[in-house]
Amino acid sequence: MKIETRDFGPVDVAEEQIISFPNGLYAFDEAKHFALIAPKENQYPMWLQCTDSLRPCFIVFDPELFCEDYKVELNGSERSILNIKDSSTVRVLCIANVPEDFRETTVNMKSPIVINEDEKTAMQVILSENYPYRQPIYKKPDTGQEA
Repeated sequence: MKIETRDFGPVDVAEEQIISFPNGLYAFDEAKHFALIAPKENQYPMWLQCTDSLRPCFIVFDPELFCEDYKVELNGSERSILNIKDSSTVRVLCIANVPEDFRETTVNMKSPIVINEDEKTAMQVILSENYPYRQPIYKKPDTGQEA
């Protein structure tokens, strides 16, 4: 299917690649279907584009790029909504905030998007762990020095 994107114009997306968010996203409850778009295959950043309209569209990253020991523990309700089984393939992404000066880009490590890739279902969760809402991606977190 062809979808209109915010940043790339019309893009072809296989229908089986559409990700459903049964509960929408925080502040975007009405947006239920998205596609992951990568200008280069399997490289970040990626765009999480709503398939029904130009907005919302989010730039997303794999959190392990910034935090090697990043862990997402889902409760029973979250696992049920996502239909996660022991053998399910789960992917975690963090939404980026990209200001005019891209070197000030941050990612929300506290509220990641969790995707059951087998079922193509997803949801945004709020973690109880002490992760930052705004983790700089171009600075070392402990020193504030340029990477």
